[in-house]
Amino acid sequence: MRCRRCREGWPRALLRFEIDRDFYEIDKPFSVSIGKWPRLSLSHPHNFRGMAEMIGNVTWLGLADVMLRSGTVAILMLLVAHLLFRLGRGSVVTAALVFCVTGIVEAAINVSPEVVDLDLSELTIMSLQQIHFVALWIFVKVLFDDRFKWGPRCFVPLIFAVPLTMGAALLPGLGGTIFRGLLVAYDVGLFIVLIRWALTDEASDLVSARRTFRRALAFSVPPFSLVVFLTTLFERDGQLTSILCTSYSAVYFLMAIGFGFWMTSAKKQMLLRPEPGEPRAAQEAELTAADRIELDRVIKAVDGGLYLEPGLTIGGLGDLLAIPEHRLRRLINKGLGYRNFAAFVNDYRIEEAKRRLADPKMAREQIVSHAFSLGYASLAPFNRAFRERVGISPTEYREQVLSDAVTGTSLAS
Repeated sequence: MRCRRCREGWPRALLRFEIDRDFYEIDKPFSVSIGKWPRLSLSHPHNFRGMAEMIGNVTWLGLADVMLRSGTVAILMLLVAHLLFRLGRGSVVTAALVFCVTGIVEAAINVSPEVVDLDLSELTIMSLQQIHFVALWIFVKVLFDDRFKWGPRCFVPLIFAVPLTMGAALLPGLGGTIFRGLLVAYDVGLFIVLIRWALTDEASDLVSARRTFRRALAFSVPPFSLVVFLTTLFERDGQLTSILCTSYSAVYFLMAIGFGFWMTSAKKQMLLRPEPGEPRAAQEAELTAADRIELDRVIKAVDGGLYLEPGLTIGGLGDLLAIPEHRLRRLINKGLGYRNFAAFVNDYRIEEAKRRLADPKMAREQIVSHAFSLGYASLAPFNRAFRERVGISPTEYREQVLSDAVTGTSLAS
């Protein structure tokens, strides 16, 4: 819209706020069909009267879209305040903050341009959307990986997202269509990875609230990715159809409600976990006397060599000890401070591996033989678990320890 009284100053213009259709000019023919509103520019106070007339022609579908997006933004802003002022610092909190802030931007910029013209280029909109998807990817990675460390690997998805986004936004005709399809496929691929993370380690996860989030993520991401796919597939000349745009807003709003409820109800210990290298914090105060008796049984059984059983699961350990699985999860989590059953078993196995590798009588034993005898199905997970805890490979550790032993013996003689 172009104001015809631009020569008047702001104070005088604001005082003369009578509704007059001839007061401004509309760039294109006015249409009352679904989602077809006149574009509004707020560059001058005169144009506020255009907003007054526009409100009178709001459709139910357009109003629902704006209300849903406003609700999403409000929820995410409250979550940002909760994370900043109630939880403090930590990898999970940092990733959650980035996810919420990018989510606010995502909810605001994807409103149909026929409702509110933000005057943003398609490249800007698509880039901000991809940043939000990558922020979700990083948040899930940080949340589910207790040994997560910030590094260049966290931003690997951007390596592929940047060229695909630029091609989809800048190339005309068939080229842009192809890149848009590739970008949609890439986003769906990211969502599939998220679902895989959510389901792969669910059985060994000892944190109840996090297991709930795993299941919620697995069930909520598919419909969300489907809506994203459809809104992009049926996009015409950079403008979303009203029905798909409102559907996107509805799904996003429901996910914001669920995410907000989970974040505010989750215990602080789950989000502020110990950083790598810090001791685990047990919560024995939450255990009863009966719990402590059962926990003592668990520790004695594992110390006796149960951790050497190949393919040992928490369900299998519960069957051997006649302890229900849900209670066993709580005992190990609250009593010993472990957040993952695999980490609990691996700590025992790696300590035994260090003892065996330091034994001169087993100096000729192959590393793979140690891996199998310790309960690992292959060499790779053994090497990975050993390096995570010791910092070097089993071969390097054995060479170092045995060399020190030989040097010490020589000096003593």
